[in-house]
Amino acid sequence: MTGKKSKPCVFCKGTMSLQTKVDTATFAGHTRDVDVLGYWCDSCDEAVIVKEGAKALSLAYSELKAEVQSVLGPAAIKGIRERLGLSQRKAGELLGGGPRSFQKYESGDIASSVSMARLLELLDNVPEAKSYFFGKMQQKDSEAPPAPESHH
Repeated sequence: MTGKKSKPCVFCKGTMSLQTKVDTATFAGHTRDVDVLGYWCDSCDEAVIVKEGAKALSLAYSELKAEVQSVLGPAAIKGIRERLGLSQRKAGELLGGGPRSFQKYESGDIASSVSMARLLELLDNVPEAKSYFFGKMQQKDSEAPPAPESHH
């Protein structure tokens, strides 16, 4: 982290110092404590969270939301995708959501849908489903007509 380690508090004009403190992510009445980097006021305990701290809080919120809604969190999605042998881009193309969807799921920027979570769990836990699904994808790719030629 570069820059000043303290600055005037934007709330009470006390001194805010750059430090990591425990904050709480909350979803639907459930909470999770998170270590958050930010400028914390020594007088009023208000904070201005820096980018790294906001990312940690967002990731904790996504994980908590996934648990409460019984869907997969970022780490579980990444683990399944890797076990399936797919890049983030390929997973989004094959399973839906587009080329950046898995990047967003795995970073905690967005939560997976219940249907995506169920599909991933099915592919991860039922070998026949994985063989069937990926067999269909290969068959579909081999039946696809050739791309039109470009005339530039």
